[in-house]
Amino acid sequence: MTKWEVLPVETASRVWDKKLAGFADCSPFQSYLFGQYQQSLGWRPHHWTATNEEGETVAMCLGLLRRYPLGFGIMWCVGGPVGNVQSCDEDFRDTILQTSGLKRLYIRFRCDRERHVGDALFLAHRGWSRSITPMTSSFSMELDLTLGEDELSNRLNRRWRRNLRLARQNDLRIELCTNPDIDEISRVFAEMEDRKHLPRQFSPEKLKNLFEHAASNLIFYRCEDESGNLICFRGALMTGSRACDYLAATTEKGLELRASYAVLWQMLRQCREKGVMTYDLGGIDPWANPGVYAFKKDTGAREVESLGEWDWATSPALRFFGNWAIGRRQGVKSVPPGPTSPTPARPQSALILSGSPAEQTTTR
Repeated sequence: MTKWEVLPVETASRVWDKKLAGFADCSPFQSYLFGQYQQSLGWRPHHWTATNEEGETVAMCLGLLRRYPLGFGIMWCVGGPVGNVQSCDEDFRDTILQTSGLKRLYIRFRCDRERHVGDALFLAHRGWSRSITPMTSSFSMELDLTLGEDELSNRLNRRWRRNLRLARQNDLRIELCTNPDIDEISRVFAEMEDRKHLPRQFSPEKLKNLFEHAASNLIFYRCEDESGNLICFRGALMTGSRACDYLAATTEKGLELRASYAVLWQMLRQCREKGVMTYDLGGIDPWANPGVYAFKKDTGAREVESLGEWDWATSPALRFFGNWAIGRRQGVKSVPPGPTSPTPARPQSALILSGSPAEQTTTR
């Protein structure tokens, strides 16, 4: 039997990420710093843990809460809960209600661990339902970075390897950056969004908050052409042994110079040096976005189906309303991250009710 409790903020700031890194399915979107980033966007992070009879932590959940009048609230969990799925029972929901002090609550989580039938059946029997209007894709691609660099290179598709070779001949300057020019990044985003007819991915304010609050967990590369113009960038969030694509964009010239290939390859090398064992390339849709899918598939990554999005509400009407509202705001589906598109909803915790950009994936 497990017992859920909410950690005080001071305790969570000291122990949360250390405990999180001990789980095989840990997610950067469950990290303490990601919660602080989301707090700057209007969410209130809560840190729930489940312990067994021996006092061992067996599950964790960073929940992002928003309160509304009349005791109504929304709790959105990105990338979790992590740990033992069978801890996500009635006690889990009761603890969220009690510690939040809310009477009417809509809960949705997106669990990024690989889908197993037993986990799905357990959730269904414990009152959870598959979300009618998912914000992200449950399908992604993962690279095994425990392999040596030579083996990773050998697994690249011939076309991918050729583009990487051509990119290296273009006198590109790729550098690790911790304090980028937000206006410069925004201009590259705007050019890409106009070219691909995408909705706005990251506002300057959101980018500023990201680098202020999650910089320690963010690996960010910028790429310039021979004239010093920014033509491509890519950022990944990292926790423990896992990293996930979070934001990326490439200009028209960057496409011509194959900059995305060189930047991603440098990102993978850096992640390996930092001890990352699994790199999540983000959501895929072979039919809607064949180019993005091919870019990811040709790296030699394997396709993965995650447990995905599930929800529950204190009343059937509230659950229906939550899905209806999300469906309306999801009118234009966001594009999965790839060589020319920003990493979507997976990551942004872009709950449509929050007004933040749709999950890439948002980031799946």
